[in-house]
Amino acid sequence: MFTPDAPMRILISACQLGQACGTDATSYGAPGADVQRLMAMPNAALTGFCPEDMAFGTPRRVPDISGGDGFDVLDGRARVLSEDGEDWTEGMVEAAHAMLALAQQHRVHLALLTDISAACGSQVVYLGPRRNGVHRAGVGVCAALLIRHGVPIMSQRDLRTFDRLLAHLDPHYRAPGERLDHHESPWFRAAFESGG
Repeated sequence: MFTPDAPMRILISACQLGQACGTDATSYGAPGADVQRLMAMPNAALTGFCPEDMAFGTPRRVPDISGGDGFDVLDGRARVLSEDGEDWTEGMVEAAHAMLALAQQHRVHLALLTDISAACGSQVVYLGPRRNGVHRAGVGVCAALLIRHGVPIMSQRDLRTFDRLLAHLDPHYRAPGERLDHHESPWFRAAFESGG
């Protein structure tokens, strides 16, 4: 059980908290309703961090992974490129290590990350430049490093998991109905399970 004195410690992509650190200097419309509920819970302690802002500033060109996913970047088999082709791999890996250090410093129980990001993607990233509109199942660079060091991760799109998390922190919470995690969604299944 988590209490105000011993809260669940959560590392969260800063844009999800409403910080204007997205590539376009917005929060992409966040925080959403689920994150707002989480922010209001006295037994949850949220630490926000944007690895892309740390490495490349805001606003910035859009980085994407070329040749694999975040694990491939960490292992030297893929690169992170800006939208105009500049190699940003080194900066992204440095930011991933800074994010891991923050997670370890705060002894977080969970990381809540923005999906489809080259840094924070937890289930989906772009396959090459996002202007091509092609996705692949996989994780971003920072998510991959957190996973390798035993930090559980979830996406803001993991709605079933969000309901379980909110109910665990607040026994009075009632889910708004049966919701799906991202990998269970029709979009994900159509894109990746049927070869789409």
